[in-house]
Amino acid sequence: MAPSSEEGVAAVAVPMDCCPEPLTVEPFTGAIAVASGNSCSSGALPASFSSAPCALDNLDETALKRWAEAVLRKSSEARLFVAERCNLTEDLAAASEAERQAREDQYKEVKAASLDDAMGMEDMDFYERAKFVPMRLTYDERKYMRLIDSTIHVSKYTDQLDAGKGGGANVARKLAIQMRQLCAILTGIMVAHSYERGQQLMQSREYGGKAAFFQTVLEIGRRYKILNPERMRDSYGKLMYFMQDSRKPEVRELLEFDSVVRVRTVYDVLAKNGRGLEMLRDPQLRAATSEIMPEGKSRAQVQREIKIKEVAIKNLSKSYCSVARKRRNNHGYRGYYGFGLMRSSYQDSESEEDIGGGGEALTEDEVEQCIYSLGDHSTFLRFNREPCDRLIRYLQEEFDPEVPGPPELSLAIEEGVAGARLSHNHRRQYVFVLQSMTLWREVLDNMFQLWHLAEEDLLDEERAYQLTDTGQGFQRLQPSPRSLAAMQKILSRVQRKVGGWMGSTTVHLGDHNVPNALMFIDKYIQIPRILGPLVLTLERIPDLCQGSSAMKSYLNAIGGGSARTLQRTILADFFRHAFDGSGADNFFDAGSCIDGRLTSAWNWCSSIEKKPWFPVFLLTGFTGFDGKEGF
Repeated sequence: MAPSSEEGVAAVAVPMDCCPEPLTVEPFTGAIAVASGNSCSSGALPASFSSAPCALDNLDETALKRWAEAVLRKSSEARLFVAERCNLTEDLAAASEAERQAREDQYKEVKAASLDDAMGMEDMDFYERAKFVPMRLTYDERKYMRLIDSTIHVSKYTDQLDAGKGGGANVARKLAIQMRQLCAILTGIMVAHSYERGQQLMQSREYGGKAAFFQTVLEIGRRYKILNPERMRDSYGKLMYFMQDSRKPEVRELLEFDSVVRVRTVYDVLAKNGRGLEMLRDPQLRAATSEIMPEGKSRAQVQREIKIKEVAIKNLSKSYCSVARKRRNNHGYRGYYGFGLMRSSYQDSESEEDIGGGGEALTEDEVEQCIYSLGDHSTFLRFNREPCDRLIRYLQEEFDPEVPGPPELSLAIEEGVAGARLSHNHRRQYVFVLQSMTLWREVLDNMFQLWHLAEEDLLDEERAYQLTDTGQGFQRLQPSPRSLAAMQKILSRVQRKVGGWMGSTTVHLGDHNVPNALMFIDKYIQIPRILGPLVLTLERIPDLCQGSSAMKSYLNAIGGGSARTLQRTILADFFRHAFDGSGADNFFDAGSCIDGRLTSAWNWCSSIEKKPWFPVFLLTGFTGFDGKEGF
């Protein structure tokens, strides 16, 4: 079997029935021995191989395959021996060529004209931005968010369907379990919402009649997660896999409805009425959605900016609504609602201008909600991009690409030293780090667009997933062309922005490294969790150095005499070893590829407790890189 260029040597499969004698793997020495009392008839084992017996008889097929892959990946002699024994010489040659090409790609350098046309989200007009910004949840919708979150959280859906099943599982039995679990989750949602209606649903099994309710509840769960990436850490994955399976033809025939509807965006709400979209061109909208930061401002200036923002919101809401606000004393929610917004009670406007607008009514509260949603997006961008911006500023202010400085502050790395898998001089590593963090910033800048595309890929009926053992358990392997194209477009924009690219431009998506778009999104929303604690520690070091004399002495012993020196020591270690290609033992899973850069950063996080300055992190309040729900 010829390997793909992305899988390399690890993809050389060893057909067990083509070898004249069974093979066993020595786990510690990496030796392959013939488990037979007879001597080899086709040739002796290489002299470097150990002949010690290996007790692998109790391992199942999956574990044995992993042992074999590990040995074949690490030992060139083992690969050559197995290839000769099993007539896989041509496959080995192709895999070796792929490995050589992958190694060359790690140091590939592409020049591009440095252009200033790389438009970011902050430069995008509101008309385009509104198409991707989800609507903030209303008070009534939050009840349904808690309902779907709690239901999915306690569900064991993926445990029963994905764990250890593989492709060899009985298809009919798996489909039966799938349908039973899907129906159980939908019934549970209805019972938790209304016990009486849940009873009726259990008896009738007519899910199609409740389609609007289920579609809206599921959409609210997805919308909440996009707005709050740090929430629903385990529930969201199960929710998306649940919806993936619900789109199968046989399942949809049973349920009699499609569970997937478009995530509700600001554009969707404003498009209900012709005048709504005009608001996105109004100059006041920038003031109404701006984030007011107190740094470097007097109290009076902050209060003045708040007043300007409030006036802008009020003017826009009144100018572009088609229904005047007049609340009635009517609380709560009765019955079901469709995919439209659950509204407060209003009295219809008698304005001729409002009557002639066309389309659905656009209430004043809905316009306000749209403005607040756009404002939430501005806050989201600042919170997620700020750590990248600050580290880029640290890099540019504290390090000179042409002057390495003392050895402890040089960014140079060498393959095989301190776990590095790349070799860069100081200048090349400086540029490599700058390009990587610029790319991360652009990805976070476009996260809402990428999230919408990722969901479209995950829920694509025409591209079914395959449950595959990727070496990290069974995963849903699925092509993600929309996300891949968007990521390549972002990469191209970054290349123009920084004037070129160093290293591989391979984007892993839909392979054993990043099996599907869900894993892709989950990987990149970790960036603020990695960089945020680091930036926070660096900013608190000067205050820490102003403490007691004992604290000063301790920090001076670690950092070399000053807060700035300690900061530079930590930064130098991060810029070296969080971007050194580590995190895997081959250039297909890590290295300088687009995703490998983030893998190296996670690898640096996992070894931070071994650093001599780690106590400084603890003294500044560091608790972990996994967010408040994870550590």
